[in-house]
Amino acid sequence: MTITPALFFVALALAVLCAAAGVFLVVRKYSMKHTPVDYPLDQFTKLDLQERSDIFVGKEVTSRVISEDNGRK
Repeated sequence: MTITPALFFVALALAVLCAAAGVFLVVRKYSMKHTPVDYPLDQFTKLDLQERSDIFVGKEVTSRVISEDNGRK
C-alpha cells in the first residue's frame, strides 16, 4: 500500500490534533488554580520573630571548590 500525500496530511493533522488535545488535558488538570485559600492564618498561627540571626545547633557547615573542567579529561 502506498501512502498518498493526501493520506499523509490527514494522518499528520490527526496526530497533531491528538497531541494538542493531550497537552491541553494535562495542562488543564495540573494547572494551578487562581482561587484564594480560605484558611484563617491569623487565627491558627502564632509566629513572632524578634531577632534577625541564624543559630546553627548541631549542624556542620562545609564548603567545596568545584573545578572548572567538570570531570572532563
